Amino acid sequence: MKYTFVGDWYDCSDLASTFAVVAEGETVDAAQQNAAKAVLEHFPHRAEGEEAETPETLWGGDNGAYVVAAFKGDLRSLAVETATFELIA
Repeated sequence: MKYTFVGDWYDCSDLASTFAVVAEGETVDAAQQNAAKAVLEHFPHRAEGEEAETPETLWGGDNGAYVVAAFKGDLRSLAVETATFELIA
């Protein structure tokens, strides 16, 4: 099943964008883990250095991101039309 996650950062010192990511998984938790991998690939600086995040720590980590909203399905086209996100497919 595909899920769309809208996320934002706890720490915005680098002005990284709010983002929307579509990920697939058998459960929402598995999709969220896959979404974390895609987010870190898109924002590689978040996975580097002393305060690096991993797919396991991204959601809720001290320097990581939080899920603003999660939806079943691929809502990329709607998310882009209604708000400004960095789209990670």
